[in-house]
Amino acid sequence: MSEGRGFPGRLIGLGRITAVQGLRGALKIGAAPGAEPADPGVIAALGEVEIEGRHYQVRAVARQKRHLLLSLEGINTREQAELLVGREVRGEAGRFPPLPPGEYYWFQLLGLPVRHAADQSPLGRLAEIIPTPGHDVYVVRREGRELLLPAVEEVILEINLQEGWIKVLPPPGLMDADAD
Repeated sequence: MSEGRGFPGRLIGLGRITAVQGLRGALKIGAAPGAEPADPGVIAALGEVEIEGRHYQVRAVARQKRHLLLSLEGINTREQAELLVGREVRGEAGRFPPLPPGEYYWFQLLGLPVRHAADQSPLGRLAEIIPTPGHDVYVVRREGRELLLPAVEEVILEINLQEGWIKVLPPPGLMDADAD
């Protein structure tokens, strides 16, 4: 654990500590609201997490039903772990392992402007991602209106992180229904 140095980049929510597991300080981590469910492999690859300004080395992480079990250096007893219940666990964006081409972390996409592929007209910003069994659904918001787009390659045509935009081709009739 260290307190003196800060992460050099943006901190990304990995989940919230919901409970303690066992006597050796393992933490149960639930998904952060509005964030993709944390992947144990990603947290292990980060190697270090932040909780309320303190930095901890990841000792072990594993999936347990709908939670993750996280063991951290410096948290060795149930009593130490109980002090952290309710706190958010975060990781530095620059430490996330690279993904294969065409795959993205939610934090890379949320907030990006969304354009219509046909005429480049702005449709809004990607405000939320809803996971479903078949595919994610992108929630695009603009001036109090929502457009729900299936995150499939026929609809989400291009994502450009360097320039910061998403190009989409909404299914036929979807934009007509939105005009009401």
